Amino acid sequence: MVDPKVLRDIPFFSDLSEGELATLARIVRRKDFRVGETIFRESEDGQSLYIIRKGEVKACKTGPDGELYTLTVMKDGEIFGEMSFLDGRPRSATIVALTDLETYVIEKSDFETLVDGNPRIIYKLLKNIVFTIHSIVRGMNIRYTEMINYMWGRRR
Repeated sequence: MVDPKVLRDIPFFSDLSEGELATLARIVRRKDFRVGETIFRESEDGQSLYIIRKGEVKACKTGPDGELYTLTVMKDGEIFGEMSFLDGRPRSATIVALTDLETYVIEKSDFETLVDGNPRIIYKLLKNIVFTIHSIVRGMNIRYTEMINYMWGRRR
């Protein structure tokens, strides 16, 4: 369990009330990683959601040559692991700590224990996860359009 006051400073939890933070704090665990440490690998099973308290990570995909290619860098306040957390499928990317890293972790099984008694907390957290995914998709759409325009030399 973490101190609910610490969660107050994290944007992902900013719309939760003091009581909701106290309830949520019972299932949130702190987990630290060292620079260069792999948090999880692409294709691994996992159902944990990570919230970055302090530090940076990179999300990578493995290329045909076995090399890791960086997709994005995430920093303080951002989340990762949300896809497997929601759908239970294997991890879609490898996550590596670029700095010493302090995270807060929510396990899906613990999260599910809150569902019946705390629907408002669940709604707020799922809304924040959806906003995160939406932001990722928008960014991908912009990069895709830029790539197409570059390849065909035209603007739409």
